[in-house]
Formats: sequence, C-alpha cells, structure tokens
Amino acid sequence: MAKPPLFMKVKLHSQTHEWRQRDDDNNLRYLRACWDSIRWHFFYTTKTMEDWAELPNPTLEDYEGLRDVLFRKYQRKRLPWKFVVDIDKFLVEMKGE
Repeated sequence: MAKPPLFMKVKLHSQTHEWRQRDDDNNLRYLRACWDSIRWHFFYTTKTMEDWAELPNPTLEDYEGLRDVLFRKYQRKRLPWKFVVDIDKFLVEMKGE
C-alpha cells in the first residue's frame, strides 16, 4: 500500500480566478490566476489551444485584470477584502509608486 504524501497542497475554489481579455492583435485570450499562499501563478488559453499554458511573465495589464476580478467578487461577498488589499499593494510596488 502506497504511503500518502507528507504534504498535500489544498487548492480552495476562492484561490482560482478566471477572466478574458483581448490581446494586441484583438484575439480573445482567457486568463486564469491561482494563489498558492506565496505568489500568483498565471495561465492562459485561446479558442485554438487545447489546454492551459503557463504565463511566465504576467504584465501589469494582467495583474490589473486580476484586481478587477477580485474586486467584483468582493462586491458580491464571495471574497475577503484582504485579497483586494494585497493585490493593490503589489500593483503599487509593480508601478514603482
């Protein structure tokens, strides 16, 4: 009988967020951001792709899209305010303000 792993990572539904936006060529791109308690991991796909691909260097626009999704979920009482505050702090650091 196989031993269970010592550390199992639990992924909560509130830690994955999806939205869509248009890229520079006006193609629709679907984005997914997952929080792993340390940092955000971004993934993307298009209608022509079969599976999600990791986005190694998310842009400021990607983080602002995530912030918009988090704020809308907070307004519907589906997310704690802490998530919005944390992403706001990160955006301020990223912009260099």
